[in-house]
Amino acid sequence: MGGIGKKKVWTGIFLVPPIIALVIAGPPVVLPLMVLLATFLGMREYYTLALPHSRPLERFLGIGLGLACSALMAFGSAGWMAPFLVFLLLCLSVLFMATSQDLSSTPLNLGVTFFGIVYIGFLLSHVSLIRNMPGGKAWALFLIATVWAGDISAYFGGSRFGRHKLYPKISPKKTVEGLIGAVLGSIVVALAFSQLFIPQLEKGLCVLIAAGLGVLGQLGDFTESMLKRSAQVKDSGSLIPGHGGMLDRLDSFLFSAPFLYYLLLTLFTESV
Repeated sequence: MGGIGKKKVWTGIFLVPPIIALVIAGPPVVLPLMVLLATFLGMREYYTLALPHSRPLERFLGIGLGLACSALMAFGSAGWMAPFLVFLLLCLSVLFMATSQDLSSTPLNLGVTFFGIVYIGFLLSHVSLIRNMPGGKAWALFLIATVWAGDISAYFGGSRFGRHKLYPKISPKKTVEGLIGAVLGSIVVALAFSQLFIPQLEKGLCVLIAAGLGVLGQLGDFTESMLKRSAQVKDSGSLIPGHGGMLDRLDSFLFSAPFLYYLLLTLFTESV
């Protein structure tokens, strides 16, 4: 683990406490609104990375549809998602029919635009869905604490013990030892958190959930690293001086939040 991991550590130290305070003290709508803001900033960075030569109209529509997806997930009904996907594809088809000058690149640009809406707008909205569940405040905090603990532990595990490269093609500095550190750190924090705030969660199940969150958090990090490597940039943006962009801070939640939400929905609907 290298500079990116270190940046995440400092970001966690300075940003986690106020975010947790807002989630604890604020009304239920606070976290979904924070997710919408993060979605806007993350998608803006994504299109700069993935479609650097796209027209403002294409970016505007992509970001707008991503925000609509996130808002629909947080404040609407799940039954609207299928019609929304039809509307989404219709809007993108009409947009690229009207604006494409070189039709040979249209399928690629359309696919990249669609991917960004799903990758950020849809995946990140699961944080809001967790908060909206019965007992969702505790589970949202569980997610935040466990995933960030995994990031911090991955950095320290990799920097202290890292010897074996994990996947140098995508991220040369990430190691197997860092991944093990992420899983162990996630488990330790998840067990401590659940003992204090979710005592009904069985320890064995907590360990399995935390291990899944730790692995998926690192997979989210790798996915964003793949995007950055394809764009030949180090960070997704410069929103946080010295720490990169919003997407750099969100990547670990993009797969871990849906994992936790659907697990809760399947196993604990009556008890959470």
